[in-house]
Amino acid sequence: MKKIFLWIFLFSIMIHGKAQEAHIDPGAVIILDRMSEIIGDLNSCSFTVHTSNEKFDPEKGFVKSFHKHEVYMAGPDKMHVLNEGSNGKTGYWYHGDLLLYYAVNTNQYGFIETPDNIIETIDFVYQEYDLEFPAADFFYPGFTDDLLETHERVTYEGLVNINGVEAHHIVAYGKETNVQIWVSNDTFALPIRYLIHDLATDKPLQFEGVFSNWVLNPILPDAMFDFVVPESASRVSILSKSSTYSNISDQ
Repeated sequence: MKKIFLWIFLFSIMIHGKAQEAHIDPGAVIILDRMSEIIGDLNSCSFTVHTSNEKFDPEKGFVKSFHKHEVYMAGPDKMHVLNEGSNGKTGYWYHGDLLLYYAVNTNQYGFIETPDNIIETIDFVYQEYDLEFPAADFFYPGFTDDLLETHERVTYEGLVNINGVEAHHIVAYGKETNVQIWVSNDTFALPIRYLIHDLATDKPLQFEGVFSNWVLNPILPDAMFDFVVPESASRVSILSKSSTYSNISDQ
């Protein structure tokens, strides 16, 4: 902890004037870069993230939905995600060049041919099928740069305690989104919470995620990324966003 604050202090002295002009807190940048470096160096990981998504209903007002996601990743081309929420239970199994989707409630499955690495696959299925993976932004190599490009101000708000965990609180202010990120104040500097206010519409919406159960570089057997289709399951076509309908509900 002393080491990271020493670097923040020295970095602040070197570019204090420039940081004030650009409204970018160098301490926040150091912490975000450290978080991205740790995540980028992982060979594998698993974690749980509880998310809440907000929608505006003209009759009901703001309505929140809650989901639980269990995520397992092994670089560069294996990922398994279990989702549980208002739409029931679903799962994704990705291994190499194929992503399989399975809906527990309806006992239906489908396939999507994908790129051969996790990041490109996440981009591809979002762009073509409107499928979002939980907390995916934290795994992009350019996470900090992307945040700085889209937000005019990034500030360091100090240390806070979240459920017994000491965390750095960072706030990014932008025209379309305001983002708050809490990063653990320990050796691993992992994200433990995020909060996003979407300002792009006339009804600002809020999205939140809380991380838990981080395991770094676990041994994950290849078999867990290959799904065995139940004999009773029926296959459905997973159509792209350009099609007139989709068989997959948003998670």
